[in-house]
Amino acid sequence: MKKTISAIILMAGSSTRFVDDNNKLSYQIINRPVFTYSLETFYNHEKIEHLYLVVSSTTINEVEEYVKENLDSSKITIVMGGLTRAQSVRNAVKEVKEDFVLIHDAARPLVNKVDIDNLINQMDTNLLGTLYHPIYDTVKDTSNNKVVTLDRQNLKATTTPQFFSKKLYEKIINPNISDDKITDEISIFEKDYQVAFVLETSNNRKVTTKSDIDEITYYLNKDENYLIGHSFDFHPFEENRKLILGGVEIPYPKGLAGHSDADAVYHVVAESIMGALGIGDLGTLFPDTDNKYLNMNSAYFIKEVMKHLEQSFYRVENIDVIIYLEKPNLKNYKIQMAKNIKELINCNYVNVKATTLEKKGLIGNGFGIASEAVVLLKKLKY
Repeated sequence: MKKTISAIILMAGSSTRFVDDNNKLSYQIINRPVFTYSLETFYNHEKIEHLYLVVSSTTINEVEEYVKENLDSSKITIVMGGLTRAQSVRNAVKEVKEDFVLIHDAARPLVNKVDIDNLINQMDTNLLGTLYHPIYDTVKDTSNNKVVTLDRQNLKATTTPQFFSKKLYEKIINPNISDDKITDEISIFEKDYQVAFVLETSNNRKVTTKSDIDEITYYLNKDENYLIGHSFDFHPFEENRKLILGGVEIPYPKGLAGHSDADAVYHVVAESIMGALGIGDLGTLFPDTDNKYLNMNSAYFIKEVMKHLEQSFYRVENIDVIIYLEKPNLKNYKIQMAKNIKELINCNYVNVKATTLEKKGLIGNGFGIASEAVVLLKKLKY
């Protein structure tokens, strides 16, 4: 008979050790909240029929909105958590109807399908089980004013997911130990039941403090060695404005219309990097409805986008820019433009070129200037 399987994903933690204004599960890693990674891994698993998302008052709105916009809500039940992890799990287990349930901390975004499959395979012969990894450091017990070196051969660091049979749900709801002793649900049963220990196949690090973010970001990026971005931008001419391209002020009777300084070259540099990272366009980060950016030097946009690039563990490998215009002639300015861009994006391979449109169209008839850029990003080694 086919067994039914569900998953509880815990999203109600207090994040007391995560020093940031945001809850750690809402923290953006590669432009997505932490909680979405494990949520989608379980949601997309073909053997998991239902998800129970345990939320708090600080996470419920964001989780509900994400589910509504991205997932089939009929496959998901949202449950309010309790004051402790154990209470949160109990609240969810009371809702579970399936034969087996996997319990997972959303703060572990690196969980993968292979490890979930390996746990599911153990359900045929075991009532409960957990992922673990070996302990390689020397561990010392310092209780009772004594120092004892523990045998690492007998030590296992357990993580999540952990699975439990329906036969054990009642004991999870009514455990015989206090909540402060329940650091994971296995601890409720470990004295009386055989536990299936399943070795992790890859890094399953938990987001506990801000220092964990860099390593987790690297692992989430590890299969994407290169990213390509592209941008095109057109600005019409306007009287009584300076003409600025690539950070160079060029003598000309007219400048380009725009909310900022209308540097079409800097705009495509910034936006092509944004495109490669998948973080929208210039209007997303720097809306022209915000007077903060009125007449802004467009170098600011590149500097801000570079902060996103650094957080994503990529660098600019090379960028190629082309400027479309009839006049003025840029022969004497392209080298300085390339130099300015190199300094802003910390890249030696920058090319700036210009071409006319042979007096055709808006640009060829002198109504404005357009720029286009293609950028290649390369992943950094951790």
